[in-house]
Amino acid sequence: MITVALESRHLEAIAAIEAAQLPNPLNLRNLQELVSRPAFRGFVIVPDLSADAMGYLLVLAGGGSADIVSVAVAPELLRRGVATRLLLFALADLASEGVEEISLEVAVDNAPARALYERLEFREVGRRPGYYRRDRELVDALVMRRAL
Repeated sequence: MITVALESRHLEAIAAIEAAQLPNPLNLRNLQELVSRPAFRGFVIVPDLSADAMGYLLVLAGGGSADIVSVAVAPELLRRGVATRLLLFALADLASEGVEEISLEVAVDNAPARALYERLEFREVGRRPGYYRRDRELVDALVMRRAL
């Protein structure tokens, strides 16, 4: 598998992964709007250059900082290091462009993601009560940040 810059042809596969993996997924139209923003950066993992995305990381960057909007991998690739690979690639790429710090939000009950971010030196800097909606339940988000 290789990590490359996101292209518009990857958006349908990303929308499918969002729908399969996230409680409040971005749909194709949301993704198209996000990609059109000047601050947008995206990375995908593909088995080869002609294949659909198997995982992705979406970022908004500007002014020396960046925010991870979404990161996910296809269900069959969970716990195989794909998200780690995407994050390491994105962090290096963003640092080479002058980004000095990066932030993200993660649900307090998402232990695997929190553990990954902590391994990659993200640290909790805040909390957003009721940030995520899952059916009728509200779940807090931890705000995490790390320097590049």
